[in-house]
Amino acid sequence: MKNQNVITLAGADSESDISLLDILDHVLNAGVVIQGSMVISLAGVDLIYLGLSAVLTSVETALKHVEKE
Repeated sequence: MKNQNVITLAGADSESDISLLDILDHVLNAGVVIQGSMVISLAGVDLIYLGLSAVLTSVETALKHVEKE
């Protein structure tokens, strides 16, 4: 049975699998900012605006960026 915690890049051969642990390690070392927004409107009138901003990084990486400023 193949390991289910592996992501294969599109067009890559089976030897270039990237595990979720590798992805998580890269994300925590570099950091990721996720932003999104959505507007709900009715008859052309904006009723609700939803906004999302999230930062995913390790504490160590965040402190490095704070010290640079």
